[in-house]
Amino acid sequence: MASPSSIEGLGVPQEAALERGTQSGGSPRVLLCVPSLPAEALPGLLADLATVFRRDEVLIASPDLEEPESAPALPLTVFDGTRVRSDWVLTAGDYLAANELAQRHDAAQVLVLGGDVCALAPRRIREMADRVTGGADLIVPAYRLGAHDGLVNSALLYPLTRALFAANIRFPLPMDAAMSRRMVERMASVAQRATSQSDALLWPVAEAASVAFGVRELDCEAPTPPAPAASDFNTLFVNVAGGIFGDIEAKAPFWQRSRGPASAMREIPPAQHTESGDLAEELPSMVEAFRLAHRNLQEIWALALPPQSLLALKKLSIAEPGAFAIEPALWARLVYDFALAFHLRTLNRGHLLGAFTPVYLAWVASTLRTVTDDASAAAHREETAAAFEREKPYLVARWRWPDRFNP
Repeated sequence: MASPSSIEGLGVPQEAALERGTQSGGSPRVLLCVPSLPAEALPGLLADLATVFRRDEVLIASPDLEEPESAPALPLTVFDGTRVRSDWVLTAGDYLAANELAQRHDAAQVLVLGGDVCALAPRRIREMADRVTGGADLIVPAYRLGAHDGLVNSALLYPLTRALFAANIRFPLPMDAAMSRRMVERMASVAQRATSQSDALLWPVAEAASVAFGVRELDCEAPTPPAPAASDFNTLFVNVAGGIFGDIEAKAPFWQRSRGPASAMREIPPAQHTESGDLAEELPSMVEAFRLAHRNLQEIWALALPPQSLLALKKLSIAEPGAFAIEPALWARLVYDFALAFHLRTLNRGHLLGAFTPVYLAWVASTLRTVTDDASAAAHREETAAAFEREKPYLVARWRWPDRFNP
């Protein structure tokens, strides 16, 4: 919490920041948590937000108040929210900190914004808050996708969330989120139960679906935020895939119950036309990398996959680059196979996810061969998600009777 002098150094009296109980019978109804930003960025962001929020309805938590005496006067009430520091997707620590701040300031709605917050239009941030006020418990942005953007989302996160939780949300691992008070409390409870690691990934869309909370997404008109610049892809992919497989395991009683498919989604227009270009030129090397993985990972794959899936990978390993293709139905079954192996612990989970990575990269190679522009990318995303819905009975059957699929 900022000291009184810190708040006054920003031109914001302590009473205005913390004693909101005298206004409309309570505190500001919106708590907006922003991440750490460059020194010159916070005043500009707050000036933009002041065009869509009144000073008496929003309280902004920022970690960038370490040297308040050098900061200019800011147009909105700001206090030190040091513990909220998301620099990419939201993690367990972000939800815990947001809940603590919401309780302290009695906020009815909480917006936690990620490291790319400056790319969001202020009116979209305002609309996220308004939709929570209108009755939704969770609002997440939908970003614009080029042909080769957000491939992990298209391959795993979106189709799994749509098929198993009947939630047609394009980005179920959010970088920004607006939550009702009960939703942020729910996420904090999950964060406390799940792990002691503050950077653990949580899955708010699945959590909301499992308790019948309202979830909506909002077209935000911004491009897909990039992954952390310093991240290693293999490590990042293992963390994300392991996170969603773990959540699927934890919520198995929910998704095994029969329920209809998710409602149809209007495809968000892409930011710009994208040709395959240089990525297509990488296809032969990607195919060769999969062939090498096929030779080296036979023993591990044999522990995780049923014979039918092993045969499909063998056929893929001898396909020429021009015919290298993983059909949506096969991809759905392969993902479900690895999710089940993760659940059964047929081998060390780290080794399993490491062995899953080249299978995902084979899917990427297949996608690069078939997706040439934004229109074909949108169609491919929907075909993939629909295949996961059709193949859901396969996962349910394997989950309940895994030995039936083995020799």
